[in-house]
Amino acid sequence: MLLQLLIKNIALIDQIELSFGKGLHVLSGETGAGKSIVVDAVNLLLGSRADRELIRTGCDKAYAEGLFDVSDSPQARAWMDAHEFEYEENTVILAREITQSGRGVCRIQGMAVPLGQLRELSGMLMDMHGQHEHQSLLDDKNHLHCLDSLGDRRHEGLMADTARLYALYHEAHAAYARLKRESQNRDEKLKTLHAQEEELAAANLTEGEEEQLTQERDRYRSSEKITEALREANAALYEAAGGRAMMEQARSAMRALAAIERLGPDYADLYKRAETLYYDAEDLGLTVRGILDAMNDDPERAAFVEERLDLIRKLSRKYGPTTKDMLSALERIREELSQYESIEASLDCAKKKAQEAYREYYSAARLLSDSRRELAARFEKRMEEQLADLNMRGTRFFVEFSQENGVPAASGIDQVRFLIAPNAGEERKPLAKIASGGELSRVMLSLKALSAERAEIPSMVFDEIDTGISGRTAQVVGQKMWDIAKFRQVICVTHLQQIAAMATRHYVVSKAENEGRTHTSVREVTGEERVQEIARMLSGVSENSETGLTHARHMLEEAAAYRGITQ
Repeated sequence: MLLQLLIKNIALIDQIELSFGKGLHVLSGETGAGKSIVVDAVNLLLGSRADRELIRTGCDKAYAEGLFDVSDSPQARAWMDAHEFEYEENTVILAREITQSGRGVCRIQGMAVPLGQLRELSGMLMDMHGQHEHQSLLDDKNHLHCLDSLGDRRHEGLMADTARLYALYHEAHAAYARLKRESQNRDEKLKTLHAQEEELAAANLTEGEEEQLTQERDRYRSSEKITEALREANAALYEAAGGRAMMEQARSAMRALAAIERLGPDYADLYKRAETLYYDAEDLGLTVRGILDAMNDDPERAAFVEERLDLIRKLSRKYGPTTKDMLSALERIREELSQYESIEASLDCAKKKAQEAYREYYSAARLLSDSRRELAARFEKRMEEQLADLNMRGTRFFVEFSQENGVPAASGIDQVRFLIAPNAGEERKPLAKIASGGELSRVMLSLKALSAERAEIPSMVFDEIDTGISGRTAQVVGQKMWDIAKFRQVICVTHLQQIAAMATRHYVVSKAENEGRTHTSVREVTGEERVQEIARMLSGVSENSETGLTHARHMLEEAAAYRGITQ
């Protein structure tokens, strides 16, 4: 529940800080005083659209902050744990800042978070209901969730089983559908795969082949240049052209130095170097002669190498840049061929799995549907009792089931919508056909009174949903508000004195001008101040008249008696 609300620079508010607790909290005040500003601040914390018009004139930014007690919200604590937010004494701080530039910052426990995360967490802590927020109730799509929210643990278990089995069915059906699509193109796909497999297999590739062939091709293309270089080197080593050959000169140098080798280390070193030079030259010469003798100008082999490389380049454009890639592609093609050749058996197996999964899902969905119908019968009776309390005696409330589309869903096989016959003898109609806003407000309040016992969300805000009601009905609405507040914290903006009198804590919103600027303030009223505010709310009666004050005191005494409090 909300413990504290801080508002800065929103509309006419400079800064206010409000404290809340358990029970029913009411905000009242003159029309135009700014009661909606508090609701706007709460909406910011709930992640609603940030309108720059909310920022107080002359200010750069507006700020709203809420301190929440999450001890009664296990789902909020689980969310905090899952997102690794620390919290002490079961309290959480949510904050939102909006600026004139249009940029805003959302924070949880002082850490900046995306707006979506703020919405997720705040949606587990507060529920907002305003006079213009009945659209969800008018939309039939929301009625199934509303009905399910009233179910017990057994019903929740059936919902969970249905959702789980639907997920398994959806997965099995998707696998079957995928295989079925593939099987429709089986013949064409097999033809393509066989052609690819034949093309790659016929090439008889080996890994690294293109590198070896490229080197061989380069040798053939440069054979004349290579032969000429080898012959020239051989001539230099062995053949004297107008002088002595290199080998002969190296041998002469080695023999000359051998004569003085023993006369000192320097001469010995010179001999060894000459010896090394001679034998290296000899080895070089033998190698050059060997390569030269082995040189083979084979035009047929050269043509084969060129053709082979052309084939590899052609295949590389289809199957990968290297022979390794092409061989991997061949392996994948053969695997895919195997799958397509056995697809009929796989398709039959997938179909049986999908059918079995559907049978299990449908069995669970039928049990859930039966549970919903039992729940709906109790729900209809309790709604009629609630509406009778709200001066709609004789109203009939119906939960209509249908299974028209026949499409499986995680929620089951049911479509549900609420119907109502406000007056005896009238035919039932969808809630959207209700003409009176007061009637719709009472239907909403009845739903909330029943769901309050479930206490899914610990705090509820009602923004003037009492539109269109008065008199005895207003008195009962106030009592209903208190009934809800026994299970959840309720914060209510109202103009009805009957609801205000029922509050645990009462706040007055007022507006005043100071130094040329208008300011809205909020203060909690107790004792005689509260009596005066109730008197002011009594239409046509002066707040200072003895009659008005007496009437106000009487209303507060009656409200206290209803709540079981000694005034």
